[in-house]
Amino acid sequence: MQIIDITMGEGSVGIIKQVKIGDEIFALKQFKKKSGEKEYNIHSKLNHENILKFIVGNEEYIISELMLPYDLFEFVKSAGQMSVNASNCILKQLVNALKYMHQLGIVHRDIKLENVLVDGSNYKIKLSDFDASLNIDDGKVPKLIGTSGYLAPEINSIGLIDALNLLECDIHSLGVLYYILLFGTFPFKTTKASCVLYKMIQQNKWEEFWYYSQRNKTKKVPSDCLELIKGMIEQNPQQRFTLDQILDRIGEINEIDYVNEMSKL
Repeated sequence: MQIIDITMGEGSVGIIKQVKIGDEIFALKQFKKKSGEKEYNIHSKLNHENILKFIVGNEEYIISELMLPYDLFEFVKSAGQMSVNASNCILKQLVNALKYMHQLGIVHRDIKLENVLVDGSNYKIKLSDFDASLNIDDGKVPKLIGTSGYLAPEINSIGLIDALNLLECDIHSLGVLYYILLFGTFPFKTTKASCVLYKMIQQNKWEEFWYYSQRNKTKKVPSDCLELIKGMIEQNPQQRFTLDQILDRIGEINEIDYVNEMSKL
């Protein structure tokens, strides 16, 4: 195994580099302070076409398939607003990945643009980064795990929550991500009481929320997408759309148009 001295990214958990094994190049995630046992245990169980492929690893490192050129954040940054078709193609792939994980009793806990990788050869979407993930039978776990702006209201405070209830939190985060794809911005700047847009959602004033979301946009988002977002970021987790309900509402997608759009970004 030859580690190529190209750092692709660094976070609080580890450093991502390229590694050559034989004639193939993979991604190497080196954990800091040997803190990767939990992520290794979870990632090694996952095998799905829309999840970053695990190759080998342990509590010190994980080797996975190499995904180039970008994560989804870079595509949205380039596009500004994704088309409805592209947004729905991406959403469908992520729902399938989450549905697979949830059926295994695993929650992701940090759904965001930066944790979604895009295969530059076919633009297939791959969910990655499982350092915050856990099993739903882990009992009481801390809230406030994830990324600000994506957190569901039920975990956006200090305290504990039953891990079983984190399934709906993944869906809320996915709803925020879907909004960003369609609008090019976050639905709200903060989830504090000072945020007018977030307060509109809390008070169920959706017509006002959509007006202020779209008033400066030349490209309007159709009503069926708005209803989908509303159902995913619903404040009450028990009334939030399920993954199956999301799939039913996505509608038809055109994969050729999706690839053509992504290839131009």
